[in-house]
Amino acid sequence: MAGADGAAEGTPDATYAALEGPRTFTSAPEVRSSVLSHSKSHPRMLESNATSHVWPLGALAELLDNAQDQECGATRVDVDAFELSPGKMALSVQDDGIGMGRPNLHSMLSFGFSSKEHVSGNVGRFGIGFKSGSMRIAHDALILTRREGQASAALLSTTFLNAISADDILIPMFTWATTPKAAGGHTYVAQEPSNTGEWEENMSVIEQYTFLGSEKAVLAELNKITTPTGTRIVLFNLKDPPEFDFSVKNDVRMLAMDLEGEVLRSSSRRPVYQQHRAGQQMTLDVPEDYSLRAYMEVLYLRPTVTFSLRGELIAPRCPLERLALEYYKFEDYTPMGLPDERKAPIVVHCGYQEEKSKHCGFHIYNKNRLIRMYQRFGAQLQANAMMKDMLGVVEADCLEPTHNKQAFNTTDIAYQKCQKHLEKSMNDYYFGVQNLRLAGIGAGGKRRTLAPKGGTSKKGKDAKGKGKGLKGKGKGKNDDGLGESDDDDAWVAKRAKLSANGKQKTVDFFPRILRRCMSHKNSWAFNEPVDAEYWGVLDYYEIIKTPMDFSTMVTKLDNGEYKTEGSAHGPRKFVTDARQVFYNAWTYNTPGHQVYDFAQEVGRIFEQEIAKAVGPEDVWGLKQGNILAMCGPAPAKEKDGALVLGDAEMKNEPGALVVDQEAIAAMVETRVAHVVATANAQRDEALGKLQDERAAREAFEAEMESMLAESLRAAREEEKGRYAKLESEKDTLLSALSDSSEMKKMYQEKVKALEVELKALKERGQVVS
Repeated sequence: MAGADGAAEGTPDATYAALEGPRTFTSAPEVRSSVLSHSKSHPRMLESNATSHVWPLGALAELLDNAQDQECGATRVDVDAFELSPGKMALSVQDDGIGMGRPNLHSMLSFGFSSKEHVSGNVGRFGIGFKSGSMRIAHDALILTRREGQASAALLSTTFLNAISADDILIPMFTWATTPKAAGGHTYVAQEPSNTGEWEENMSVIEQYTFLGSEKAVLAELNKITTPTGTRIVLFNLKDPPEFDFSVKNDVRMLAMDLEGEVLRSSSRRPVYQQHRAGQQMTLDVPEDYSLRAYMEVLYLRPTVTFSLRGELIAPRCPLERLALEYYKFEDYTPMGLPDERKAPIVVHCGYQEEKSKHCGFHIYNKNRLIRMYQRFGAQLQANAMMKDMLGVVEADCLEPTHNKQAFNTTDIAYQKCQKHLEKSMNDYYFGVQNLRLAGIGAGGKRRTLAPKGGTSKKGKDAKGKGKGLKGKGKGKNDDGLGESDDDDAWVAKRAKLSANGKQKTVDFFPRILRRCMSHKNSWAFNEPVDAEYWGVLDYYEIIKTPMDFSTMVTKLDNGEYKTEGSAHGPRKFVTDARQVFYNAWTYNTPGHQVYDFAQEVGRIFEQEIAKAVGPEDVWGLKQGNILAMCGPAPAKEKDGALVLGDAEMKNEPGALVVDQEAIAAMVETRVAHVVATANAQRDEALGKLQDERAAREAFEAEMESMLAESLRAAREEEKGRYAKLESEKDTLLSALSDSSEMKKMYQEKVKALEVELKALKERGQVVS
């Protein structure tokens, strides 16, 4: 016991006096917690907090994050699913980390306690991940943990809290002192709660609201932690309606649901489950969306622990490894103005997959943890074919994830700067690769490969120019020794020089013509094969029997199918394939459609480039069968007094465009016929509209006449009824007036009789005044 003075200082009255006295202190006063009110957390807080997770697999990943964090000290994490009773499944997550003491376990089950914020390698920071994740998946969570000399168990149960109508979050918790046995296993001695009554009360909750019927069963569950230390979390009483499919032995998958909770899969073409992403097709199958195994394979960019799912090891799939074709790593970029604890570079990796895939976009990681999958930016969100197969990985440790770790805070200035940097990098990469493919022929029919090593590329000659080598500014060199110059004439000259030195077998102008066509702003429809499913033209390949596109021509060019040595077969095949691209567009689309117009525009450019390249001699006869008549006339304009058709001046100079008069005549005839047909169609349409309007007007007039006649008839009937009513009222009033006159006369006669009688009485003296 303390002395009298000490007791007086520690009483509530003394504390109140200290609080109410003059505040001359330089630091916050020490206040006893028993004096102030306690703010409760209602059990509904658990349910509302869990709503931050829309996607169940993202909620389950919260439990994996705790095991992945460095302070856990785990080397292996096992995720399992088992049946508690027929039709009742449970999920467990178990690690071999250092375990938790009772204070750490209590903090984990409380809100907002986190020591992970801005710690290197840890993505958590809010102290709500376990509560929100576990309560999103199940109604109840049992936590068992063992560290050196101590073991603890706790139950976070909304079933229990709702059953007792609790207004605060109550958690049964036990702690045992442990000693290892020589023969294996552990000896457990009850430690907390020290009061036997409290222990039994807590244990009764475990026995009634869990699948464990006694303390012995709890210890048996603890012994499933086979390593000296570790933590085991069991999620049971999974949410209804069921969200998981446990039929696959080595996986946990999502079920497709409709709004009423019924299992649904509307079409065999649609995936089992798909998260919404801007620009993504509804029929695109993304296994990571519905398969826990597939999701765990890419969840961490560089896993620090070994994961297993239902007894089978997880084989990590590093997203960097799939960028095997034309891989490129940009220079690190650190946004300005960030606080010191958030300063970290943004690293962008770009590339393509070896096999053809409809997936595109970027995997964005924050502190080694996947936040966004297949996020599209820039041209990938637009209705064109640009960058539709470009893949990438972004390491963005400086960004702020949202609470559920499935998105970023888009209002943060750092995110906006990251997005701008990423879109610029995409443009640099895409157009740089186009230059490499067309100007640096010699990749053997395949995209050039710079496979990543350990997730990074060497910053040597290949990365010359601080990430701008792909821009095509002439700062790097291709495999054939040619710089990435944008000057076509200089490029042809270099190719000719190398050919003279014996370094190149063929000098031709086909790559330049292809590059000229593919770089046009409206050529996106012809640069890649038509994806009939993506564009919704499922009958395309039924109508088009000979599909062709510019990327296929690039591959043929690499394979040497358009060789010009000693034969005209190769050049003629080149122009035939190119014209086939435009014929296909005109065959499938109708005049006036944008793709039809694009084909006319790009086709005109192609014929102009061919005419300039072959000259007036045209030794291979490439100008024969040109498609200028189908392309229509180019916009005419004046330049230095000479008539210009499109980009070519009408001059009879060597190398200039020579106009085929017969082609022009056929073109004019075709255009005139088209104009006449259009005018006739417009006339017929106008006449049809006039006839329809006349019929409609006559019907309207007839309807109005009928309505007017009906209105007049109704008005007449109403007037007749009103007249009859007024006549009846008049007769009633006259009759009442007549009766009133008779009554008045009767009353007057009665009054006179009474007056005579009164007068007689007065005269006889019977009335006293």
